[in-house]
Amino acid sequence: MTTLFVSDLHLDAAYPAASRQFEALLAGAARAADALYILGDLFESWVGDDDDDPERARICAALLGLSRAGVACHVCHGNRDFLLAAGFERRTGCRILADPTIVDVYGQPVLVTHGDALRKRWVGA
Repeated sequence: MTTLFVSDLHLDAAYPAASRQFEALLAGAARAADALYILGDLFESWVGDDDDDPERARICAALLGLSRAGVACHVCHGNRDFLLAAGFERRTGCRILADPTIVDVYGQPVLVTHGDALRKRWVGA
């Protein structure tokens, strides 16, 4: 049983190697996972679900491939990609989660969050 968590990848055409590494993960090792949770800022920016940037389109297609392979994919909004919405869900097969939310991971409650909402509480509050 494997659940993967990633956060703050900030994928962007300016850094194609990072995108290729993430695509390789989705096409390879992630296929053996039960679930993938992306905890915000998957992209450096997301200007809306009608965004047709080729780099982001490849990442969306790779996520759709993972979803279609039977891996449950979940995403929390980050401060860079807070405009992810229903169009992103359709393009990727991912389910957008409220931030924060508690999910069941193998019988254990797990808080998943991007974390920005907690920043004021713990830093300089």
